Amino acid sequence: MLVLIDFPAALGLRSLSPFAYKAEALLTLCGCDYRKEAIADLSLLPHGKVPVLRDGDLVIPDSSLIQRHLERHHGLAIDAQLTDIERAMAEAFRRMAEEHLRWTMVHARWIDPAGEEEIIAAAFSGVPEAARRSVFLEVREQVRQSLHMQGIGRHTAEEIYTFGRNDLDAIASFLDDKPFLMGDRPTSVDAFIAGLMINMLTSRIDTPLTRHAWAIPTFADYVVRFEREVFGPRAMLPARLAEAAAA
Repeated sequence: MLVLIDFPAALGLRSLSPFAYKAEALLTLCGCDYRKEAIADLSLLPHGKVPVLRDGDLVIPDSSLIQRHLERHHGLAIDAQLTDIERAMAEAFRRMAEEHLRWTMVHARWIDPAGEEEIIAAAFSGVPEAARRSVFLEVREQVRQSLHMQGIGRHTAEEIYTFGRNDLDAIASFLDDKPFLMGDRPTSVDAFIAGLMINMLTSRIDTPLTRHAWAIPTFADYVVRFEREVFGPRAMLPARLAEAAAA
């Protein structure tokens, strides 16, 4: 059986990591038998981050490497029907979401003061209560440095959220009234974007980013549709999201 290593579950979400959500969706879409293993100490992992997949003696870090492994060894073929042009479009949206939009959500969670209460409750529940905030502040500083090195952290909060809103608008325009980004069936680009959006829409952090995501009505329908299509009876939908999609 394959083993997917991820953060402990929190906030009623499948995963706090859009990358781990992507990996689990791909495992499900290729019909793999797998189980999840929660880890709190990321220093034990090859790249110091989730997700990691164990397949026998193989240890595969990074969701893109996991996708390649599933395609080569477990029959994952959800992108097989795409044309070369569609593959190029999907790759462009994936990179925008993974390497740009995601960082704006990291800022909202870890740097914006509005995110402090939620992230402490979600990410540090295993830390003794008296030490949680001090541990959070240490991690926040590490995240701040990562954002600065990536480049987006060199901007003002207003500029960062403008970048995020522009990315959301681009996704909404391309999604339009389609069930999924590339058409009637989910593909690998949906696996990450749905994971990112479900984290964004479920968050109680009041930021310009989350407000803008909620202002686009197709997003709630999209992530609920993806979760139900992929996971079926195992779908995990926080009440706020399910209610919005049903409205």
